[in-house]
Amino acid sequence: MKKMSIIFFTILFSVTVFAGGGETPPADSPVAIMMKVVKDVTLKKAEADWSSVKIGAALSTNDEIKTGSQSLALIKFTDNSILRVRENSTLKIYADKANKEISKNTYVDKGKVGFEVKRQGNEEFKFTTPTMVASIRGTDGVLDVDNDGNTTFGLSSGSANIEATQGNKGQGTVTSGFFVTVGNDGNVNIQPVANNPNVQNMLNNNNNNVPQTKKLIIKTNIGDIIIEYVGGN
Repeated sequence: MKKMSIIFFTILFSVTVFAGGGETPPADSPVAIMMKVVKDVTLKKAEADWSSVKIGAALSTNDEIKTGSQSLALIKFTDNSILRVRENSTLKIYADKANKEISKNTYVDKGKVGFEVKRQGNEEFKFTTPTMVASIRGTDGVLDVDNDGNTTFGLSSGSANIEATQGNKGQGTVTSGFFVTVGNDGNVNIQPVANNPNVQNMLNNNNNNVPQTKKLIIKTNIGDIIIEYVGGN
């Protein structure tokens, strides 16, 4: 049986289909959907050129997303985890599907990303940058990567294991109310968020933009139609 999710916005709406029935999803099936697009947001599929992306576009593993000046992309994964890709950012989505579970790894090349990652059994969610890997589960926070790959990673809830990939290859654990900076030297520097107003502001902005949704399930002879109403965040 299939479930069809119809996502309504203030003006626009879109339709996406997800496989159901407990089967392992095909390797090329969508892992996320583009929930919101503001101004200049482009998408690059494998072996394709960059092109403008619209609300409702299905995203699969190896897809790249780029935002321009004063632009925003809101991405929602099939497990309801959310990414807010801020202006002048570039990232790539990876998803490894095995045993009915999807482990996700988002590579952020540069820019700012806010995230709300839902805890889903044994599924893994990682963020990778040019200088570190963050392994998280059930976590809200922000990520900022500058043009040299230096990374700032802060949390408003949950925890994350941090591994530097350059230099000294330091390690550490970040918890709620703390942030970490990791540079090309491989040092892992963890501090309270209160020590950095910029990180505090990013976390506040991320928490103030949680999309509110309501669901209505309609039974039909072709399966369940799930109508999800989304606010204007």
